[in-house]
Amino acid sequence: APAATDSTSALQVYPCNTDIGAQTAAAIYADGTNGSSSFTNSGSSPEITVFGGNTLNDPRTSPNAGQAVAIANSSANSKSIVLKFSMTGYQNAQLSYATRCTSAGFTNHAWEYSTDGTNFTTFVATEPAFQTPKTWETHTIDFSSASAINEAQIVYLRLTLTGATNVSGNNRFDNFVIKANPSGPDIYPPVVSNVELLNASSLRVTFNEAVDYNTATATENFTVTGFTTYAAILSNERFVTVNLTSDMTEGAQYTLNVSNVTDTAGNVMEDYSYSFSFGVDPQYHVANIAELRTKLDFSDNSVRVVDLTVYKISGDVIITAMGSFNNQKVIQDSTGAILVFDLAGKLGDFYVEDKINGVYGTLTNYFGFLEFIPVQSAQYVDCFQSVDPLVVTLDQLNDNAFMAEHQAELITLENTSITSAGNFAVLNRYDLSQNGTTGSALYAYFQDVDYIGQAIPNSAQSITGFNFATSKIGSSNFPFRYYICPRTSYDMSAMTGIIDFEKEHISVYPNPTTDFIHINVENATSIQIYNMNGQMVAAQNISNNSVVSMQPFAAGTYFVKVLSNNQEIGFAKVIKK
Repeated sequence: APAATDSTSALQVYPCNTDIGAQTAAAIYADGTNGSSSFTNSGSSPEITVFGGNTLNDPRTSPNAGQAVAIANSSANSKSIVLKFSMTGYQNAQLSYATRCTSAGFTNHAWEYSTDGTNFTTFVATEPAFQTPKTWETHTIDFSSASAINEAQIVYLRLTLTGATNVSGNNRFDNFVIKANPSGPDIYPPVVSNVELLNASSLRVTFNEAVDYNTATATENFTVTGFTTYAAILSNERFVTVNLTSDMTEGAQYTLNVSNVTDTAGNVMEDYSYSFSFGVDPQYHVANIAELRTKLDFSDNSVRVVDLTVYKISGDVIITAMGSFNNQKVIQDSTGAILVFDLAGKLGDFYVEDKINGVYGTLTNYFGFLEFIPVQSAQYVDCFQSVDPLVVTLDQLNDNAFMAEHQAELITLENTSITSAGNFAVLNRYDLSQNGTTGSALYAYFQDVDYIGQAIPNSAQSITGFNFATSKIGSSNFPFRYYICPRTSYDMSAMTGIIDFEKEHISVYPNPTTDFIHINVENATSIQIYNMNGQMVAAQNISNNSVVSMQPFAAGTYFVKVLSNNQEIGFAKVIKK
């Protein structure tokens, strides 16, 4: 870090229960060593600099704001700083720090850990987003489950930043604090480290360490005022899902009380209370996506504007697209669509064509394109709910005013040619031609789509995808326009697909499944199972009434092709939980 950084308050290491003061060997690196990146700190737009600090999260007896280190400039996207300290004699590390993000700053923090400064393990891929731009906040990362760093002589925590949109964007950091428990016999009681509302009738309580199964599943130890708890479910040793017998009321205030839970060593927690309000006031309910889209002006494509008002979509919506990078999805109903930017994974674990409801979140005008940021989990309603794409012409796709009325919707271009040559690459745009109209109107937006690296087809075809608008592609800026973004190779008819979707969609059960599926189809002789990348992962002979195991497969979506004497007679889309 620059010499001007306030080193006395930048990084301190404390145990949870005994104040031993700061470690003199603790350090922050931003010079290309110890796994960090090299930053430019000169010129008119430096990548690392200093600003006035803050006393937030400063544990010292006499807090001192001093200075804060700041990572700045969109050229520093994907660069990293590294915290170095010792865990000798300590275990169950927790990191907290003060941070402040500008509206154009680094909205995504990813954390990794290492004990050699070379080989890093991903711990938090997308830390929860900022609540209020230009305001100091405390962020906390619980590394207690990273057992590899317990008692390590040297520990390295690497923070990688992405999401800055211009040279003025920055993130400021101050008062990094590591807390840990002394090694040896566990004499410290468990502590509730987080409470998360999942939906109208359930919450997730997170403890800082593994807890005893019997006390963590005793319903009388988890109470919400005015409700009866019918189940407390422990998962991964530290997470308890509390299910209530009825739904909470929108906008009402409640208190969660947790008591008598012990850790695996028998230490009993101190009573814990957490007050909260469920959902949002009814005045912030919207009937559908069309009404939601009226709540924030997105006509200005030169700015990024964040609205922190939480809205609830009262009706059902269908997921029409999804990508793993930044956990993005698109949701649509009969009135419109919107891109879901779900860095913190709040929406829940769903799949394309799932119908969901109870969707809560805030809005952002991302330079002329409206985004929705979820704040809690939605509820599953049904699966295999298809949405018919809107058929548009390339003339219409080139018309910003027309396409603004159909942002994020599924669209189809018929009898269209891709005139660009070569292979598809991430975040590239490609030229289209239709009936004499041209335009750089196809955008490979999702980074994990299966056609990346594949040859671009040059024959006339139908192309389906969701409607996306931006002037920012990679590190380049183009005139603002709308694009069609294919979701898979199946969205381009000239590319080879594994499923003939004109065939009958066969029902299988249970679906979703964790173990097996039943297939009952007359004249069926065999099946082939494909993953979402088009790779066949299994094949077997079947009869008219067969049970097929899904146990060998990872969680995800699969296509089951049903054949009769090597001729396809139908298919099923199966979700493996």
